[in-house]
Amino acid sequence: MIADTMLGEIARWLRILGYDVLYSRNYSDYQILNIARKTGRVILTRDWGLHVKARKKGIRSIYVSTDNITERLAELVLKLGIELNPDQAKSRCPECNAELIVVTDKKRVKDRVPPGAYERYSVFYLCPRCGRVYWEGGHWRNIRRIVSDARKLVEVARSAGKTG
Repeated sequence: MIADTMLGEIARWLRILGYDVLYSRNYSDYQILNIARKTGRVILTRDWGLHVKARKKGIRSIYVSTDNITERLAELVLKLGIELNPDQAKSRCPECNAELIVVTDKKRVKDRVPPGAYERYSVFYLCPRCGRVYWEGGHWRNIRRIVSDARKLVEVARSAGKTG
């Protein structure tokens, strides 16, 4: 997938869920179309004009119609068939999209995480590209809640006969 400049939040969420999503605030419509065409990526966009251009060029494009992250995730499940299975071990770096490396030797990240996180957690996830370090902190409760709510929306939509 490749997300347009208006969908940075959904790009981050999809990366956290383990999906390979290209995103840059600097991509022009032309660049997005070109990358999608060359790589076979689906365009995720809030720009109706970009969506129409992509469709005319035979490039798969999903017009994301809502602003709410829970509704956006549900919409992508229905339109793309993605799965919502949060698992930190399968997450990608939300910042740069690289696959994360599991770190069980805490000493490798000691100087890169807050002391409380270092003491509390035994597994960390290191981005080999940008160097950021992640762990399954309290924010994962929120991630799981939003994913659960999105799944419920999908169930309601499917039971009403809406599939995308």
